[in-house]
Amino acid sequence: MAFLNKIGKVIGEAAGTATEKAKDFAETTKLKNAISAEEKQINQYFMEIGKYVFEEERYNLESPYAEIIGKIIDSLRNIEELKKKIEEIKLDNK
Repeated sequence: MAFLNKIGKVIGEAAGTATEKAKDFAETTKLKNAISAEEKQINQYFMEIGKYVFEEERYNLESPYAEIIGKIIDSLRNIEELKKKIEEIKLDNK
């Protein structure tokens, strides 16, 4: 009988440990998700700041951001060209 009691005790301790680990895992997952949400919010704020700086400095050739602004403008032009090509393809297929 002592043997069965010992096995029962070991199983109970293992179940308790597994339950505690599952709780810890759930809590750390919750915290990691909260961190991820905060990081996404920060990135959104960075984008807002960047758009504001871009609009404010777009035509300032002396801006310390002139090189980056030029790259953005080039990308915007490329997007427009690609959109035109898409429209041409659509018109050709009618």
